[in-house]
Amino acid sequence: MSLGLRRGIIVACVVAAAALFASQAHFLGTATRVDDAYFTYSFAKNLALGHGPVYSHGERVEGYSNFLWMVLVALPLVATRGEYAQTAARVMGVPFLVLLGWSLYRLVRRCAGSPVAAVAALWLLAFDTDLATAWLMGLETVAYTALVITSLTLFVLAADTPRWRPWPVWVAAAAALTRIDGFLVFGFVLAAELLRTVRDGQPRPLRRLAKRCLPPIAVYLAWFAWRWSYYGLPLPTTYYAKALLPVALPHRGLEYVTDELRGSWLAAGLPAAAWLLARRRAAAAWLAAFAVPYLAYVVRVGGDWMPYGRFVIPVAPILIALLVWALRDLVQLSGRLRPLALVGAAALYATVAARLDHRFLNDPEEDGKLGGVGQQTRNVRVYFQAVPFLQHAVPPGGRLVTDYGGVFAYATHATIIEMWGLANADIALHGTTDGVQPVYGKTCPACYPALDPQYFHVMDPLVRDEHAFSSRGQVLANVWQTDTIGRYIDFDRTFAVGRVLRPATHQALYFLEKRGPRFSPARRDTGDGYVVDYPFE
Repeated sequence: MSLGLRRGIIVACVVAAAALFASQAHFLGTATRVDDAYFTYSFAKNLALGHGPVYSHGERVEGYSNFLWMVLVALPLVATRGEYAQTAARVMGVPFLVLLGWSLYRLVRRCAGSPVAAVAALWLLAFDTDLATAWLMGLETVAYTALVITSLTLFVLAADTPRWRPWPVWVAAAAALTRIDGFLVFGFVLAAELLRTVRDGQPRPLRRLAKRCLPPIAVYLAWFAWRWSYYGLPLPTTYYAKALLPVALPHRGLEYVTDELRGSWLAAGLPAAAWLLARRRAAAAWLAAFAVPYLAYVVRVGGDWMPYGRFVIPVAPILIALLVWALRDLVQLSGRLRPLALVGAAALYATVAARLDHRFLNDPEEDGKLGGVGQQTRNVRVYFQAVPFLQHAVPPGGRLVTDYGGVFAYATHATIIEMWGLANADIALHGTTDGVQPVYGKTCPACYPALDPQYFHVMDPLVRDEHAFSSRGQVLANVWQTDTIGRYIDFDRTFAVGRVLRPATHQALYFLEKRGPRFSPARRDTGDGYVVDYPFE
């Protein structure tokens, strides 16, 4: 086979892998979204509009944990004036998908010594419905995963090719800027560079190491110092809001990791790593030395709630690389049993592909993931339906309490008091997990007098029939946490029940508004198809 034909076949296989990934995205649908992404979009929108990296109506709180990704999403929002953030995030994610594919291909080709194995690994990654979900939902997962795998790939390639040696630390530093727990890959690559430099026995090793490592370290430390000074806390509020998760649910992290690895069959990458280590494959030792502690870290922090294995995805390509590499190694050693070995390897490969792909032959866990994706998508659609109603109820800068702090921070002009502490320092620092699911954050009823809320909205469904409630008490009972916040705020005396009506559709959004000198219960017509009244005043 000629070199040109071989390259053409490889290119065709790579294009087919991209088409397979696109089919996953098409299956999930362009409507796929999650409210949490809109926290990042709120900061990106404010940055793009010249207000700085602030939340909601200008609050200086670090309610995101993906600085570099937030900045990248902000770039196209400068041209769109803050609009179309979801589309901007997906567009910015495409180069990282390409980078991830390139890195995995180069890693497996170098380790297994086979373009066929490299293409097989790329195809296996393209079967991963979770990865497509991550890209569609618009958080930093794809970008972070691409930077993690690229840094490790460049480190492996640098063992043979000196021109790659300056880059692993820089890419790892970019990963650390992309997600707060990127310090794991950054620290690992720095330590690996130190070990390799000492092992190689080259002259003046410390000088060589300093030349490669000190500049990216300086960039990272400068960023860390800036964000601590700017936001006033060493870590994002998202970290503090979920700090009690491993305490309240001590077994959840292990269950999260084992469920993800078992459900996808990527757990097969762990015995594959053991096989390669027994065969003294140096690159496998580096990959396993990162993947295993990383998974242990995920166990320690308690995992995540999003329906696409968000915390495990960064190691999925590593496990895929190890698995494909080990299968090729076993086939090469099989001798006369090679036909049987090929059948066994193909069967395992097909099983992992089927488990990664959630479009067919699903088990209850996979159905649950797809159901979770659908639920999050429906939630975001409901929140956006409520936005025009809230815009008529809450004036610009009005302090609105909500547990949907993503969409409403991005799409309304309210000053959001975010109930989980993800973007509220008081709740994140002083809250507890009493009566709430700690995987989402904290609650702090005692914080509300100091937060001085002006508006609350009813729980989902936010937009209801205009006659959904027949008494003030029913409305209060349908506002989340009024039973606990009510120990510190007298809702009966302090808040009036309001309603934003859309007479053309007989829909309404009920809300609570704080009484004050400027409060008036008079009915008002906004002139654009909405009416605000106070039915129980």
